[in-house]
Amino acid sequence: MSYIIQDNFIEHDGGTHNVEVEVDRDQLVIRFGASFTLRVDEKNANKLRELIHDGARELTIARRNRTL
Repeated sequence: MSYIIQDNFIEHDGGTHNVEVEVDRDQLVIRFGASFTLRVDEKNANKLRELIHDGARELTIARRNRTL
């Protein structure tokens, strides 16, 4: 059984991209519009989450340092 848990738009330097996240049995399917699909298991979904979180954290630190 599969079901969509997120369907949202992400803005980037080239415009806007639709990002859809689907749970498909024991995998997470992340679709970036029609151009790219990433299919990962739970372990790698968590690894990707950590990578994105760490990157966003670094952006926040850099922004705060510029405003000081």
